[in-house]
Parts: sequence; structure tokens; C-alpha cells
Amino acid sequence: MPKSDIYYIEVVGKALAIMDVFVESGKPNLSLRDLARATQLNKNTVFRVLHTLTEHGYLIKHEHEYTLGTKLTQLSNGQFRHKGLLEVCGPFLDSLRDTFRETVNLGVLEGGQIRYADVRESPHRFRLAERVGGSDHLHCTALGKAWLAHLPFEKARQLLKQQGMPKQTHRTITTLNAMKVELERVRSHGYAEDDEESMAGAYCVGAPVLDSGGTPVAAISISGPITRFHRGRAGHAIAELLDAIAAIRVEMGYARRR
Repeated sequence: MPKSDIYYIEVVGKALAIMDVFVESGKPNLSLRDLARATQLNKNTVFRVLHTLTEHGYLIKHEHEYTLGTKLTQLSNGQFRHKGLLEVCGPFLDSLRDTFRETVNLGVLEGGQIRYADVRESPHRFRLAERVGGSDHLHCTALGKAWLAHLPFEKARQLLKQQGMPKQTHRTITTLNAMKVELERVRSHGYAEDDEESMAGAYCVGAPVLDSGGTPVAAISISGPITRFHRGRAGHAIAELLDAIAAIRVEMGYARRR
């Protein structure tokens, strides 16, 4: 809000007022209308501030709503957990990691790629590990395919064309036609696999966290080296992963308690 202070930067104040709404509301997702109403700012002004914050990673846009982004996590060396997605998912990520002793990842769609919002590393010395705040391709990761499978294919196609489908291994899917078939399989089964598609010697299973309208807000995966973790051994992990996601959706208010 405008201040009678020659040192006060009004546009920065507006951005901070918008960020304050996320803290004070206690809601993980807010729309442009919600934020304009709460800050009493012009919608056009709010939209421009939201766009800027999203471009810098402080917010993530999901359809017509915004949630806090991974940049805040990076600023506080991974210690910050906003009330919402990260807070709810944390115990489930821990449980999956402890049960299967493989790395568990929480990813969100950002900038046309999967951004790692949280990671629970395997206790094994030989393990797969991603960096919080790091990003990866959509077309060859379990997180990415789990997300793409629950978007209208036209939107998925646009994302894939925008980022490209580079060949990472001899198993990587690199054509839109083959990817369409794969995404139909993912949607039918409820989970995605990365069977040495992004990295030779690595296997990963992932599934999306869907909001009440069926739109992904996050995806969770379990990954490990194929010497320990592979399709033949993944059945229990897949079942536990899907159960964890079902419980997360209940806690996030996206589904009724079973």
C-alpha cells in the first residue's frame, strides 16, 4: 500500500502485500480475483505483479490459481515450508522413503519443466538424488509423464513442443505419437514409469496429486537404481504411492475421506 515515505518503493510494497495474503489466508492456492480483493489493488496491477513473481520462481501458476514457488525454499536453504503442499506432503514423503529406502521426489510444473519442490534421499550410499529447486524434462521422467497424462493432450503437446523431446537414453520416447499412447497408458493405470528413459540404470514410478477438478497440482515419485528397484519389484511401491497420494488429496481438501 502507498506510504508517505520517500524511501518507500510502491511496486515492491504491492508485491509484498500480495505475498502476505498467501501467509495470512492459510490457503495453498489463490486466484487473481482473491488477491485483488484481499489487497484492494487493481486486477491489472495484481496480474502484472503475479506474472513477475511467477517468472522469478516465487509463485507457481496452476490454471487460474497461484501457489508459493520453490524459490522461497531455496532462499531459506530448504528449511522453509509454506503451509499447504509442502507441509502436507512432507510426512508422506518421509514414510515412503523410510518404507522403500529409495529416493522420493515431489515435483511441480514450472517453466515447462518439472521442478523439484522437495526431495527425500535414499539412505543407501548408491542412490538417485535430485536437488531441491532443480528441474528436469517432462517427456522422460515419471513425474513429468504423470503430470502430462492429466492435461488435455493439446496442452501437453504444446508443452512438449515448447521444450522439445531430446533423447536421453535409447529408451527415451521422442515422438508425439508415441507419447500420446504412453500418456493414455499412464492415465489408465494411474501412475507413470521412467524405465531407464531419463538415465541409464535408473527406474522411477510417479503419480500426480490432482485437485478436485482433476488438474495436477503436484506429482510424487520413487526412484532408485535398477539393481535394487525395477518394474518387477515396484508393485508394492506403486500401491503405497497411490495410497499416500489419496491421503494427501484428502488433507488438501481435494477429496473426501474414504
